[in-house]
Amino acid sequence: MRKGILLISGVLCFFVITIQPSAYSFWIWSPKTNKWRNPGYSPLASPQAQFKKAKEVYDAGKYPSALKEFKKVIAHFPDSKQAPEAQYYIGKDYEKLGNPYQAFKEYQKVIDSYPYSGRIGEIVSLQYKIGEYFLTRDKKKWLGINLNDLFEHPSIEIFKKVISNAPYSDTAQSAQYKLGLLYKELARYQEAAGTFRELIEKYPDSEWIEPARYQLAACSSKASLGAEYDQQLTKEAKEQFQEFVSKHPDAELTKDAQKELSLLRDKEAEKHFKIGEFYFKQKDFKSAGVYYNYVKNHYPVSDLADKAGNRLEEMKGK
Repeated sequence: MRKGILLISGVLCFFVITIQPSAYSFWIWSPKTNKWRNPGYSPLASPQAQFKKAKEVYDAGKYPSALKEFKKVIAHFPDSKQAPEAQYYIGKDYEKLGNPYQAFKEYQKVIDSYPYSGRIGEIVSLQYKIGEYFLTRDKKKWLGINLNDLFEHPSIEIFKKVISNAPYSDTAQSAQYKLGLLYKELARYQEAAGTFRELIEKYPDSEWIEPARYQLAACSSKASLGAEYDQQLTKEAKEQFQEFVSKHPDAELTKDAQKELSLLRDKEAEKHFKIGEFYFKQKDFKSAGVYYNYVKNHYPVSDLADKAGNRLEEMKGK
């Protein structure tokens, strides 16, 4: 028993002799608070001094250490005039450290907590660039699955914030257009169409008006060409393409619009022809003839117009 006590005492002495000097070099007893404190975790006496120290560390390229120092300004001097600038640099730090999404969130804290900051315009531009980064980067996959199919695309959140942060800025208009393109890429055509429609209504003088009108028609077209035929969506898409062609006859996108119009007409012709075929198989030749004639008369340049004509000839003897 005595040997065991001696052994434990020896271990404790070793710990005190070897560890304690190092610990005491970082921890200091404060008679004022009756607590141990670590100067490394404590701020300097004033927000000015603390921010200056943090900025010097940042300028030296020591971004992890700078992050800690800027956070001290926010934690201990949240109402100081240095606080919004410190929060801005926290965002910059995360960008330097290769974490753009966290940078976006930290930038947003400046707008939410310090809306009077002179950095707001710059921050909105930085957020937009982060949104573009996620929009254009290579799609990440896990076990062959596109992660964007499992989680919301980060650019959606970022572009929405840009639009709400500075709704009438040029940056917001660009974000609105890019958000619409992203929804379209994700096959969320109704959301895309709504986004482009909102851009057209909110920013009638925007440089994005012409392509937004085309994209609105294209998204309506994509929605109408889905598995379920939607006559109303097809009608809207046709009207939007026709309006685009009439307003922008010389635009580069006009040829694409005309091709889309042709596809929509073919889709309509196919729908009516299939109904005619249904009645033909039921030997209801009178009803079948109504639809074949409709295809032949309303879609004369369609390939199905000739097929409808052949069916009509075939039914003459029936």
